[in-house]
Amino acid sequence: MVDDILAEVAVFNPQACYVQPNATEDWSVSTVSRSGLGGSDGEVVEEFTLSGGSDVDPPPRETDTAERVFSYDSEHVYRFSRPADQGCVCERVEREGCVVQNVTADEDSLAVTFLVEDTETLRAVIDTLEETGESVRLRRLVENPRGESSGRPTVLDRDVLTGRQREALECAYEMGYFEHPREVSAGEVADRLDITTSTFTEHLAAAQRKLLDDLLEA
Repeated sequence: MVDDILAEVAVFNPQACYVQPNATEDWSVSTVSRSGLGGSDGEVVEEFTLSGGSDVDPPPRETDTAERVFSYDSEHVYRFSRPADQGCVCERVEREGCVVQNVTADEDSLAVTFLVEDTETLRAVIDTLEETGESVRLRRLVENPRGESSGRPTVLDRDVLTGRQREALECAYEMGYFEHPREVSAGEVADRLDITTSTFTEHLAAAQRKLLDDLLEA
């Protein structure tokens, strides 16, 4: 069966995650790979790459959870091991029958890309990620219609947004808030809008939730 949707979701301050806490303002996680050993009772070995600019200091030789095993220019590969089945973001996505294709992270969030067969499965993934109280945002959604009859475009009604919600969403997009690595922080977007950071994140969350509801219902 062909999967219909490619989704990318961001999980802010993810719990039980050994990767995202290593990202900083200057260093983002550009790739993540892992290998399971011994099944659910065994060990998982993970590697991630920290990428940064040439004009910033390199990351420390070792972090609290990972050891640097390779370096090239402004990229540094770290490796660590952990017990399996810790309830991390990737494991929770996989429990819903999805395969994680890509993982990146910045100092605020972990972004995970995966394929789903339908919107019901996507809802189940998001619900699973939100069960532990984490903030989840849908960043990208690409549909692949299976046939001509199902190829109609999905229409999002921007009128469901308030003026401030639309302004916050558009400003965040224009300033590169949704890019990987993120080009600006929530505080910088809030400053541009002349509002507090908490007010900006509230407007943004409300806007994305309304558009997501509209999209999934369509």
